[in-house]
Amino acid sequence: MTLSRHFRALILAGAAALVLSACATTSGPKVRIDADPTANMMSYGTYSFFEPFGTDRSGAATTLGNSVKQAIRNEMDRRGVRYVESGGDLLVNAAVKSSEKTDVSTMSVPDPYFGYRYGRYSPWVGYNQETVVRQYTEGTLTVDLVDRARKQLVWSGAAFGRVTDKVRNNPQAAVGTAVSEIFARYPKAPVQ
Repeated sequence: MTLSRHFRALILAGAAALVLSACATTSGPKVRIDADPTANMMSYGTYSFFEPFGTDRSGAATTLGNSVKQAIRNEMDRRGVRYVESGGDLLVNAAVKSSEKTDVSTMSVPDPYFGYRYGRYSPWVGYNQETVVRQYTEGTLTVDLVDRARKQLVWSGAAFGRVTDKVRNNPQAAVGTAVSEIFARYPKAPVQ
């Protein structure tokens, strides 16, 4: 490997590390909310879980599903909406899924010999474009609130984020964070 190629490889590796670390430091999941503008969310005083719950497999509760339910109960309780075994004003359902994603980015990488010119004046052939391809898993958690009497979806929140080793090693904490981020946008504020 020539000295020029060695420097190029080092610069590319350093740039890739910076890009990856910048992505890893995002504060939390992205959240999207959809709400029925005609629904009075303040009027709902009780809730029950939808049966079968969206995270259940073949009718059996899952550990992940139980974590989602507990996180939802924590958030609804904080807002003064009381859990009842059945017949609640709202029926709450949730689902989780993961999908494989590809992120492709291109960056300018100066040739080490001409690096002293980088950023000082117009680029020329000494500047190269390098493409970085990263594979990752994106997880999505969706929470639906359904008006039981009308059988109408009235509020839905979804959290999207990268599934990292930290998430895989402690999924309950990740679920708690995602549900908290979703309910931070719920129209009924936590009761003091």
